[in-house]
Amino acid sequence: MSRSHDDAILDDATLRRRMSSRQVRHAARIQMQTMVRDEDALEGAVLPVVCHDVGRHTSPRPGPARHPEQRGGFKVWKTPFWKRRSQIWAQRNAMERQLHEAE
Repeated sequence: MSRSHDDAILDDATLRRRMSSRQVRHAARIQMQTMVRDEDALEGAVLPVVCHDVGRHTSPRPGPARHPEQRGGFKVWKTPFWKRRSQIWAQRNAMERQLHEAE
């Protein structure tokens, strides 16, 4: 890599984190593989401690703060079943109104 490419990588924080976490995972994997081959090394095994988690998946970001009166959870009424059901109710009520106005 050229120096200008290294500078571009350091400017992008997310790319830098991603690349450094890949390097950490790679180093940890190599160290664990060498320890498995050497049984004496397993007893005094110390994995590298770094700012990154060795795993690939991180916790999801917390969602935006809700209003105090707003409920969380799944919006059931936005499912196709409830949309269809409310449409049937609306049609039934419209027909009842027409019958009532005709009388």
